[in-house]
This record gives sequence, structure tokens and C-alpha cells, in this order.
Amino acid sequence: MKRLCAIGLCLAAAWGPAPAWAAGMKEFGLSEAGAEPDRAPGKGAAEEAEWIEEQVRSLSLRERVAQLMLVSLEGGPRFNSNDRAFLERFVPGGVIIPEVLEPATAANYIVSLRTTKAVARSGIPLLIGTNLYDLPRSYIEQSRLWAPLPSMLTIAAGADREGTAQLAELLAAQLTTMGFNLHLGPSLELAPTIPGLKGSIHCFGSDPRFAAESGAVFVETFTEHGVLALPMGFPGGGANRARKGPAVLSTPRECLAERELLPFIRAVEAGAPLIHVGATLVPTLGALDEVACLSPVVISDLLRGELGFDGVVVAGPMDINDIAAKRDPTEAAILALQAGADMIYWREAGHRVLKTIDEVVQAVESGALSPGVIDSAFVRVLRLKLDHDLHTRDLPDPDAANRLARTASYVEEAYRLERRSITIVQNRQGVLPLGRRASLPLGVTGVVGVEALHDALEEYIKPVAQQSISSARHGGRILDFEVERIASRAEAARTIVFVLTPNLELDGALALLRALKAKGPRVVVVLAGYPDILPSLVEADAIVLAYCDPATPEQSMRAVADVLAGQGALAVDVPGADRHSHPGQPDRYDVLDIVRCPAGRLPVTIEPPFEAGLALAYDPATSIKKVAWDFGDGVSLKKSAVDKAFAEPGRYPVTLTVTDTKGYSASRTFYTIVD
Repeated sequence: MKRLCAIGLCLAAAWGPAPAWAAGMKEFGLSEAGAEPDRAPGKGAAEEAEWIEEQVRSLSLRERVAQLMLVSLEGGPRFNSNDRAFLERFVPGGVIIPEVLEPATAANYIVSLRTTKAVARSGIPLLIGTNLYDLPRSYIEQSRLWAPLPSMLTIAAGADREGTAQLAELLAAQLTTMGFNLHLGPSLELAPTIPGLKGSIHCFGSDPRFAAESGAVFVETFTEHGVLALPMGFPGGGANRARKGPAVLSTPRECLAERELLPFIRAVEAGAPLIHVGATLVPTLGALDEVACLSPVVISDLLRGELGFDGVVVAGPMDINDIAAKRDPTEAAILALQAGADMIYWREAGHRVLKTIDEVVQAVESGALSPGVIDSAFVRVLRLKLDHDLHTRDLPDPDAANRLARTASYVEEAYRLERRSITIVQNRQGVLPLGRRASLPLGVTGVVGVEALHDALEEYIKPVAQQSISSARHGGRILDFEVERIASRAEAARTIVFVLTPNLELDGALALLRALKAKGPRVVVVLAGYPDILPSLVEADAIVLAYCDPATPEQSMRAVADVLAGQGALAVDVPGADRHSHPGQPDRYDVLDIVRCPAGRLPVTIEPPFEAGLALAYDPATSIKKVAWDFGDGVSLKKSAVDKAFAEPGRYPVTLTVTDTKGYSASRTFYTIVD
């Protein structure tokens, strides 16, 4: 407990005076309105404090309450009349753009938003956010117009800190180029470990330590790029949701610090400027029938008190069924503010938000809500914007946004990250890797990515037949006539690769799997998405996992083809303990003892035997192109297996770097102690 409080003291010290507010704010988009703001403090902490006090005095109560709203606009090809009408009446503290057609559309929208007279006249910059994974409106065009984005579960399967940083860089660069200064994420909720619950590919898996380190990397990387990360889902448990019930945090209170809270503790240590509190039920924290975002136990006692978080707390969304089923959203918003929240998140920007602003004002005027609650939250939001220089941002360039999204290097980086994640969890009788003699005739069928997988496989093995099941892509079920059509052509094949997604109705998928097996070929199932249906697929000869969005599987299918053909990414598994030796005693160092192929591990626990960490491998020799040993004593060797003797006692760092046939390298260091 003392350690958590110490975090708060460190943050309080760091949350010092912000950089001075600029005297002129044309860069914030006032150029179209053609006016300087009425209120602009001078330079220095004292002037900033005076400016903040002036806002509290000069803005009406209704204007200050509006600054506590984080609302979702309609979006569209351009700034539309509904959004404009809302902003002309109240300027909120922040807006969320939920979806657009292409990056240039987002940039144009943000330019229109920031240069609107009402926004410019307010003199206070907007938080402008999105979730980049949800932003592309058209999935049909997504692969052409948007840079491919590996999922967070892909990163967890690769278990690579460098890969985590690279994904964060990809996200942050695109966000800043489009003009966003806020990102709804990453989600720091752990994947569910209760059998039967469906998780999301947009989480860092089941391991709280990996989720904690990855979340911290995201916060730090986003901050470096000028984007405010909003870690989502405090205090955890949001993935523990049955099909028709609310999410429930079930972990005992005494275990939370090492489980669900650990990623948020690290996010606070990393300097997260905001944290989102969700609508999860939290019975183990004493709030038996209340959701987290309305609970003072969660916000004031746990997040503010024990974790020492002094940033902006975002509560909601208030207009979702989990809250609306029990309370009026306006009543819920008032309770959230009383519980310690600073901003109220909405999935709309319409009548309900306007009604809430009016009723919050009435609650203050009637004495039901303390005016200090509003003013302390308002000051915290202003301080956030000052600290992160939101007033100095240039307007985005739509052409630059489109060019960046289509950069070829993004495609290759996404492919590299996907390669490290692909996981084999079943491989009976050595079906994998595929080979000319053992696997031909070879066919590929399935509901997504069939063409991409076919083309990538033919770089290794020819010929490969293909049959897509397009009806299932839209209907969500493999119909009987499709089962008969695909199975009728399976007798001539020795091996069939069957790509499916967890979104399919399971009965049709299993019917086709069994029909293919009955015809004689060996069946390799490729499951694209969250692997919750794994236990139902054990009849397959082999199971390969890809953690991609089924709507955009192209780069993931390229990586799957590498693994199927024995050319997967390499992982170096260092020994669990230091090696020991004696001076002058030769010891065998063999790359095949510590290199694994493919590199991916199952990042979530489904049910035995499919538990987090599971990874089956085959002989990595065909995927290794180069080997380099550095023994830490000035000796470097490039053989796969070497006999090495150290001359003097000491603790030597031994670094192994292996490069695969695609030119990608993996490197790890372990230690040899010479007694």
C-alpha cells in the first residue's frame, strides 16, 4: 500500500506548473475566425494560475459544466450541421470522432472543427480523440486507404517489447498526422480466463505483467508524439462478460494489485495524463450493485487514494445499456462527478448531453451538488491542456495524412509484427511444416484471407488450389450447400488449409471440418481473431492462430503462409537460470537448443490444454539464415553450434542473434557464470 501511495507523491511532484499559454492562438485554429482570444495569460506559473482562476470566474456555470463533457460527434465526409449546431450551443471539453472514410477525411474534419467560430471564441483548446482501430468507416476499403494495424493481441503473442514500441509508434504517428491529440486506449483490461467468455483482440492478453509493461510503453510513446493516451477500463474486469449480462470484476480485493490493477499502476508510473473508469460491476470492492464509474470507492478511494492518480478521470460512457438499465444517464453523470470523475464520456452529442448539462447546473444551484466539485474538475481539465500544449498544435494536412497511411514501410512493419505472433497450438503427426512431397496436392478454403494466403503459399509450394466461401463472410454461417461444394472437391487433395473466424456459427464450421476429414485429406485450421473457439477445433490435424481483425487479414495471412511453409519468425528462449562453467572448460552452445520457430505463443488462457504460453514448434533450421554469438569476453562467432571456454572467472553476458530467411532478426542475452 505504501508503494502505491508513493506513486501518488511522485506524480504530484511531477504535476507542477505547466508551460505558459501562448499569447496568440492562431495555431489553434483561430485564423478562420480572425480574432485573438479574449483571455490569454502571460508567461510563467503565476500568470497561468491567474489565467485559470479567470476562467473559473468569467465562464458561466453552464460553460464550465460543458467543459467536463467528452462527446462523440457524428463524423462524416465533412463537419456536418448537427455537430455544428451542438457546438454552437455548448463547447465541450473534448470530442471523439468515431469513424471516417479515410485519413484525409479525418484531417479535414479536424480542421473544420478547430476553426469553427464557437470553438475558436472559447479560447480553450479541445481534446480531439478517437480509437484508431475503430476509426476506418469502410472495411471494404480499409486495406487500401488505411495503414494495416496489428492488434494488441498480436503484440502479446509475440511477447516482444520492441514490437510493442513499434506498434505504438505506428499508431501515434498516424494520429498526430491526422490532427488527433487524444487516443481512446490502450485498453488495459486483461483477457478473460473463465471458460466460455469471449475476449477481444484489442487487449494485451492474460499476463498482467506483459499488459503492464506494454501499457506503459504505449503511454510513454504517445506522450513523446504529443498524443494523450487514455488507458481504458479501470479497475479491470470488463472482459468478464457473459453474453447477456454485465461485466463483473471477480478478483478478490487482496489479489487486485498483482492482477487487474497492475497495468494501471504502471500506467500511472509512466505518467498517464488521463485514465478511463468503465461500467464494470465491482462487488469485490464493496460496491455490490454499482458500476465502477459511479463509485467513490473506485474513483476516490482506489484510483485517487491508493494509486495516487492526480490526472483527469474520464467516466462512462454514460449512455450505454449497462448504465441505462438501472439509472437515467443524466442522474448517472451527476453521481460520477460526485464520485470524483472529471469528465463524462458520451457516445453521442445530442439532446441527452444538453439535458445533462442543464441538470448538472440545476443540481449545483439547488445545493444538491457542490460547486467545488465542478470547479476542481474544470481546473484539472484546464491544467491537462496547459501541460500538454494543446494550444500550439498546427492544423493537420489532409494530403500528408493520406500519404502517411499508405507508406509502404507501414505494410512491411505490420507484416513483421504479424510474423512474430503466429502460433501453432496443435500439430498431430508433424503435419506442419508443409512440404512438396508430404503435402501436395494442397488446397486453401475458408471465409477470409483465402486469396492472400493462396498467393503467399504459392511462393513456397505450387500449385495451390483455392475455394473461397463468400456467402459465409456476410451471413455468418457456412451453409449446407457450401459444405457439400467444398467437400466434393476434397478427395483429390492430400492437405487442406481451412481459414475460419470465431464470428462464424460454430455448427457450420464444424460440419465443413468433419466433411473435409471424412474425404481423407489432412486439415490444417487457421483461426483468425480471438481464439475463444479453440476447444471446438481439436478434430483438426493442426491448428494455427492469427490474432488479426478478420476484416483486414492480408498481412496476417502472409505471415501464416511463412509458418505453414516452415519459414516462420524465430524466437530466442533464454535459459531460466544462469549457466555455470569453470575456467578453461569448453561448453556446448547450440542455437537449436534455444531458438524456437515459429515465434508466437498463445497470449490468453482459454481452457486446458489451451492455456497462456502454449507454443508448439518445429525444426527451426530451415528458417535460420545467419547466427551470431557474442560471449562478452571479446569473442564473437558465427556458427550454429560452438564449444566455448572462458579463460577467467566472472559473469559473462552471452548474446545470441539469429536472422531468418526473410531478413528479420531476434536477439536475447543470457549469462554464463564462470566459477
